[in-house]
Amino acid sequence: MAKGIQSISLGFRLLRSISDADRPLALKALATAANMSPSKARMYLISLIETGLVAQHPETGFYSLGPYAIHLGMRALQRIDPKEVVTDAIRTLQRETRTLVLLCSWEESGIVIVAAEDGGEPHPLHWRIGGGGSLASTATGAVFLAFGPQKLVWKHLEAELKAAGLSAAARRKRVRELEARAEAVRARGVAEADPVVFDTGVSISGFAAIAAPVFDQRRALRYVLTLLYRTDRPHRSKADLINLALQTASVGAMLISTD
Repeated sequence: MAKGIQSISLGFRLLRSISDADRPLALKALATAANMSPSKARMYLISLIETGLVAQHPETGFYSLGPYAIHLGMRALQRIDPKEVVTDAIRTLQRETRTLVLLCSWEESGIVIVAAEDGGEPHPLHWRIGGGGSLASTATGAVFLAFGPQKLVWKHLEAELKAAGLSAAARRKRVRELEARAEAVRARGVAEADPVVFDTGVSISGFAAIAAPVFDQRRALRYVLTLLYRTDRPHRSKADLINLALQTASVGAMLISTD
């Protein structure tokens, strides 16, 4: 490994100690936390104050993060790819559950699969990135109906039902059924489907789905996380799978809350 500049590492040690503290620190406490002598810490702090990375309170003399440290943090958060950080979360979910996990977003064309994790294991089901899904027949669709952009989603549903060849009366009946399902999903926070619908009119027995919403900081639906598992030999109980899906969706929401 190449040798770095020790003074930068030492300065970072002070920054990390200030960042980890839940309140501004006096020089002696900060030096102890950074494993330095007070005199040595003070020399580094003078330079860090000049850069704006550290600030010193004029009355107490205590040290805290400076305005440029806050600026750096905000810039770093602005450059986070929300899809990438949520994809990291669904990879962890896939490893824990040994299931196939999809991440879907809402586009002009409808539901779009933006990420899929199957752990590289052979799987009889395959959903390609960029593929779509049904609003009327899937757990993923139920979450979009419950939490997605309502006018756009329900308009798209009407077109889907019409394309399926349903009569006007049958479409009205199906819409009422799906309105009730969406209300139930809003109350419960999760949707289920058993069996899984692979394509229009094609269901696959032995597989079920659990779908959970991933919201942004405005509580707008950003993604839907869908977990597909085998009902004949589940790695975990359904209750565990639901809890893990909800926990992962919550973690994903926190990760993108500053986007």
